[in-house]
Amino acid sequence: MTEITDLSRNTKIASDLTPQFALAATTPLSYTVPGDSSKQYEAEFSFPSTASVWVGYNTTPTIPTAGTMTVNARSTRNPTCWWVRGGDVLTFISTAIVTDCGIALYYVKA
Repeated sequence: MTEITDLSRNTKIASDLTPQFALAATTPLSYTVPGDSSKQYEAEFSFPSTASVWVGYNTTPTIPTAGTMTVNARSTRNPTCWWVRGGDVLTFISTAIVTDCGIALYYVKA
């Protein structure tokens, strides 16, 4: 498990927890962060630059409908980095097929 310390915060080695995935259009895909809630991670997301991926934190995001305002708590479009805990569920959805997606999880020492 790759661990973040004060010395490595700005320079990271490759994570050993790196799920990679592709999304089918309008089909949610979920990933459960390994471990229990005592394990905290920095999750770095990677998506193609042209992609529009909504990510939900312990919720399933919805794709906004044109001409409406959608309130979607704990969901963000194309996030770059989140703090997560073991057992949290990250759910991804997009309007199009999106390949070359990934998460790098770095363990944060308590």
